[in-house]
Amino acid sequence: MKRVLLVMLGVLFLSKSALAVNVEGINVKNTLLVNSKQLQLNGYGIRHYSFLGIKIYIGALYTQEKVHSTEQLLSSKQDKAIVMYFLYPNVSKNKIVGAFKEGFRDNFSSILGTNEEKSFLELFKHSAKKGDSIEIALLENGNTQVYENNSLIGQIQSPELQKAILMVYFGPKPPDKSMKEGMLGK
Repeated sequence: MKRVLLVMLGVLFLSKSALAVNVEGINVKNTLLVNSKQLQLNGYGIRHYSFLGIKIYIGALYTQEKVHSTEQLLSSKQDKAIVMYFLYPNVSKNKIVGAFKEGFRDNFSSILGTNEEKSFLELFKHSAKKGDSIEIALLENGNTQVYENNSLIGQIQSPELQKAILMVYFGPKPPDKSMKEGMLGK
């Protein structure tokens, strides 16, 4: 009986960890496979726009080990990923590119005008609609891979770009402070 109970608890635990968190009707994965490594959902938050509180996307941070501060995140040499799960009906590619440019300007201006910035921004060729996702995988070797709806659209080798991307979300002027806190699991 004790053995059956342990097996049932194990199955319950495994099935719970495989489930997604439902946020605003979107399934936010609990785990993400990146570079053959299983990353865990560190936290998530909603990107709001304007004083009207328009919900644009869910920002989710995936890490190998939990982090709760920008300093921990920047000093971690392990793989990590940021996923944007879109809530808004249509976000144009120009809005996506413009938001990254603004984030770089406000949080890591040394990346502006560099080949890394241009190459990264050129990856975004499509608008995003509700239910779409953009995944930015930041690999420990300095390679950044960008996926649209689970399809690789490009990669760039640059530890400096990785830091700039992290600072967009976790720097002193993030796009949404409550999203930053949520992604850091606070």
